[in-house]
Amino acid sequence: MQNQKITIEEIENKEFHIASRGYNQHEVDEFLDSICDELERQEAEINALKAENDRLQHQAVPQPFAAPVVPAPVAAAPVEQMNDATEGTFREILEMAKRVKDMTIADAKAKAAEIVANAENEAKARLGNMDEEKKQLEAELESVKTAVREYKEKFAEAIAMAQDALDLTTDL
Repeated sequence: MQNQKITIEEIENKEFHIASRGYNQHEVDEFLDSICDELERQEAEINALKAENDRLQHQAVPQPFAAPVVPAPVAAAPVEQMNDATEGTFREILEMAKRVKDMTIADAKAKAAEIVANAENEAKARLGNMDEEKKQLEAELESVKTAVREYKEKFAEAIAMAQDALDLTTDL
């Protein structure tokens, strides 16, 4: 993407995804607007210099028997300087965009790690509570089993006593 030219229209129409803990959208929009304004100013200046260069080249028509007039490279130097300045500006914008991207990714990774850690802690806490609840239920179940055994034993004793009493009455 470094060799690809960025147009003002692309900057104006660029949409960034909204993320939590992201940048202030208004500040980003204002900064992009100022970049567009600067690019428009530079484009206008480049176009004016090119037009002036073309005009000077067309004016320099050689006269008969006179040495041809060669336009001085004065007009070309500012265009080259402007191209270097524009390229430098684009590089700065791209570097800044890369820093913003890297910071956003780092923030997202940190937030993701925090979310995962919180989820793991919550899961551990729930499992701990479930283990405690399981122990309580097992204790209650054991208590019920003991009560059932005792009831069966008492019931068997009552039946045995009733049987003994019945046997005594039939012996009479």
